[in-house]
Amino acid sequence: MAEARRRTRRTANALGFDANEVEHAAIVATEIAQNVIRHGRGGRMLVEVFGAAAKERLQILGIDSGPGIERLDRMLKDGETSSTSLGTGLGAIHRLCDRMDVETGSSGTVISAEFRRCKASPGEAIDHSGFRLAYPGERRCGDAIAVRSIGDECVYFLCDGLGHGAKAADAADKARQAFLQASQSDPGELLSQIAETLAGTRGAVGAIVALDRAKGELRHAGIGNISTIIVENNKIHRISARDGLLGGRPTTPPVETVKLNHGAVLVMHSDGLSTLRGIERQSSLFQRSAPVIAGKLLGRESLKRDDASILVARMNAARSL
Repeated sequence: MAEARRRTRRTANALGFDANEVEHAAIVATEIAQNVIRHGRGGRMLVEVFGAAAKERLQILGIDSGPGIERLDRMLKDGETSSTSLGTGLGAIHRLCDRMDVETGSSGTVISAEFRRCKASPGEAIDHSGFRLAYPGERRCGDAIAVRSIGDECVYFLCDGLGHGAKAADAADKARQAFLQASQSDPGELLSQIAETLAGTRGAVGAIVALDRAKGELRHAGIGNISTIIVENNKIHRISARDGLLGGRPTTPPVETVKLNHGAVLVMHSDGLSTLRGIERQSSLFQRSAPVIAGKLLGRESLKRDDASILVARMNAARSL
């Protein structure tokens, strides 16, 4: 719990939150960690920053494989508890963060709490999230995630540096910086420019999606084995990418345009996760917020033999607790 609190404080300070917000985030991280340890029989905590420039969000996630939370509506009220604790944890999380969401059942619980630099009304909120896990034993993750906001579009980037460790992380970080500094919004042109900057590194694979929620469409380009999936109406659509390596032999990736309905969910992930077969049948999970979807899939499908990353973006914002 102390480590979760320290990391959250450090990250919130780095984002420029004021002292009050930093303390609120630290309390929330402590409560989530406590819930994972006491009620979830252990699990995983993730603290990540995600969002376009000046719109970053501090995301705190607890993932466990415990028995689940019975009567979640009651447990959100102060004084309700399933153990010997005071019963203020979930209620405190709900009060202190900008958005909270929970997915719980007999296979475990995911608790998400979000703090935003730029406050938005519920109708304006864009529901997206991304998380990464380093290869076991490594201090740096060789995957990178990023998002840019260009007009009505959000442009998402996920890449995987070849292999793992420091050199993979260096390649992924260089690709991420090239993505953030580029002026183009066309996914194919962006990938080509990123590929040029990776010459001399060990290279990476990557995919870019430009998602226009107003038009109800996305444009995709990918090089290598980054999986891009659309889940809508209990069906799944996998978007193909061109074989190759960013930083290797020059290649122009094809750009595919896909029309989306109001309830579609975009999922992008590296090969550190399984192929996510059958997720279209998990209709209840895909009603939840992007951080919970991402956390549930990452916690359950991580292969633990490589760096792992996932990015989830909803066409419409999920209803929060």
